[in-house]
Amino acid sequence: MIDVIENIVVSQITHYFDDFPASFRKYLVNRLKWERLGLANGKIVVNSYFPPFPSKAFKSAVEAWRSIMSGVNVPEISTIAVTNRCPYNCDYCSVRDKTIHDLPRSLLVKIIQSLQEMGTYNVSLTGGEPLLRDDIEDIINSVDSRSIVKLFSTGYTLTKERANALKKAGLYSINISLHNSDPRKHDAGSRFEGAFEIALNAIQNSKAASLFTCVATIATKERIISGELFHFLKFMKELGVDEVTVFEPIPVGRLAFCDNAILDEDERVILKRLHKNANEKYKSDYPRVFAFPYLESSEYMGCGAGSTRLHVTALGEVLPCDFTHLSFGNITEEDIKMIWERMNKSFKKPCASCFALDNYKFLRELNCTLSDTMNSHLSSIDKYFIRGEVLPDFYQNLLES
Repeated sequence: MIDVIENIVVSQITHYFDDFPASFRKYLVNRLKWERLGLANGKIVVNSYFPPFPSKAFKSAVEAWRSIMSGVNVPEISTIAVTNRCPYNCDYCSVRDKTIHDLPRSLLVKIIQSLQEMGTYNVSLTGGEPLLRDDIEDIINSVDSRSIVKLFSTGYTLTKERANALKKAGLYSINISLHNSDPRKHDAGSRFEGAFEIALNAIQNSKAASLFTCVATIATKERIISGELFHFLKFMKELGVDEVTVFEPIPVGRLAFCDNAILDEDERVILKRLHKNANEKYKSDYPRVFAFPYLESSEYMGCGAGSTRLHVTALGEVLPCDFTHLSFGNITEEDIKMIWERMNKSFKKPCASCFALDNYKFLRELNCTLSDTMNSHLSSIDKYFIRGEVLPDFYQNLLES
């Protein structure tokens, strides 16, 4: 019965792609087999990064891919750091400058509106800790139904009342950071006593508010080899978490010089299999899993840094992603559309692997300061970037004539 219902759902989703290449439609059906389709607030969910079906945001995603077919890149996913403020000092944080500086809400709203006009279907708000902004609900409320809104948080200050206010403002999903099932290890990695309990309370409050409740976790070598990561996923299932996003360590921030933290290919294969195994079994011991090593691989969507996604820092700098510290301009000085076009000249198409991981040594050597002088040199240094020539399968099938 489940298979019959799933086939009907997949048929309804793929109906929107009737004018797309046949190879893409076939590919999409095959990829959906490795996603755990479910319901959230009466709509069909593939995962928290993709708009639910049916919705205007889902139609935005279809239009974004149609635009890419015509040769015009779209910032499908736009992440915006609304503040650098945070009481934590996490090992895995990509924020280099902890300067207390919040861009005015009016500017953020203007940028969000521009991004939606450009085709963004996923607006992800990050920090620092975005809940430290008293006006975060107003920022969320400024995003109209053409996009979903996702929030990345430590869970700090997420009370029941705040969770309800976020839901009322239009928040679709929240990703709460939790990096170990051992409270002591999570607190140590966050450099904040009580961070573990804060995260657990935030999960409960988020679920009580009927938010699509997700947890973001880093799959380190130690966690994979010891098996703690898999114990952690079972723990998340017990808590009723809707989805776990699995990231791999990237050498930025405190990890900038920790080359030994980078996963090898065998470890990435484990995470790719985890994504599939957790999602294909409806009675799995795990919640839905969204593993970035699988998403950014050649068999799925690859890495869209600078070509199908962008990141805006709390200082207004526009980067290909929050782990690639190359600024292509500042939103306080020029139009986001101009910056996007400039970025696209260097990042013309998605890569079949993570750009930040492929180029971390070169980026580290550049010692990028996100300055105007760096902007002026981008055209001369981008020839040194490592980029695979083969498109990831998703876009290869999408662009097939």
